[in-house]
Amino acid sequence: MSAKISRRTFLKTSIAVGAGIYGVSYLGTMKRSPAIKKLKEHHLKHGLIVAHGNISDTADEPVIIKEMVRRAIKALGGLDKIVSKGNRVIIKPNIAWNQRPEFAANTNPYVVATLVELCREAGASRVKVMDHTCSANPEPSYRNSGIASAAQQAGAEVSFLNKNRFRDFSIPDGKVLKSWPFYEEMVYADDVDVLINVPIAKQHGTSRLSMGLKNVFGMIGGDRGSLHTDIHPKIADLNKFLKIDLTVLDAFRILKNHGPTGGRLDDVDNSPERARRIIVSTDPVAADAYGATLFGMQPADIGYLRQSYEQGLGEIDYQRKGFEEIQV
Repeated sequence: MSAKISRRTFLKTSIAVGAGIYGVSYLGTMKRSPAIKKLKEHHLKHGLIVAHGNISDTADEPVIIKEMVRRAIKALGGLDKIVSKGNRVIIKPNIAWNQRPEFAANTNPYVVATLVELCREAGASRVKVMDHTCSANPEPSYRNSGIASAAQQAGAEVSFLNKNRFRDFSIPDGKVLKSWPFYEEMVYADDVDVLINVPIAKQHGTSRLSMGLKNVFGMIGGDRGSLHTDIHPKIADLNKFLKIDLTVLDAFRILKNHGPTGGRLDDVDNSPERARRIIVSTDPVAADAYGATLFGMQPADIGYLRQSYEQGLGEIDYQRKGFEEIQV
């Protein structure tokens, strides 16, 4: 047997032994740190970028959306400022519902595919695309959303969540939630280096809106239905625990009514006045704050946005740290 042992194995073993001796869980000690902790050094902007798409023919949609994402990421400073060579990246879209892209219940597949391409170009060794769907069988949602096919063609590994990989983690500063089951692959430093959240902007019957902060529901297990009671502080609590590196809010189409499931084209807005936008920021609160305005709402009117801001999770004044709009 070799006398050599890897540093990772040594750390795992040491922590596990320590947990056994002291009777405490070692899980929290292996949480990943944000990939963007050195923003100043990496010249990545702290503010908000909004790309507007000018499209007259639906046949041009794939090209325009991909260019919107690329231009927005470039204006922020480039994805290579977040993703380093050899990094393992998880892209978490909204794939919750068994709906086609035109119904705006799930993230647009072209947005996801472009992010996969950009991660690969930045040198990522592995890019995974996954979500905890609202159905026990995720396959129809992955397929009919168009995300599985688009992500695979772009070079991603598309995965269903493994029910055995949800672990209960404490939320030390939780206002309402003191702990909750999170998907460990999105938490552990041994599993992921960069976590990118890619929600779609839509109306929601309980939280009023579903965007980036609400999209963490696809990263957790447990009785998610129970979270809908007193939902606003719970959304803030969940976001205290998770370390999101980048939020890319898909507002090319927005679901203005009957969210979050949709199912009627009459409920979808694809007008340049309110939609046809891609919003990019390292600040999840700022991204959602801008998103709220697309529905004619003030950010502070959304309970989880207000509470997330008050608890220091981001800036509710989305223009405060810089705001740039570009036209594609």
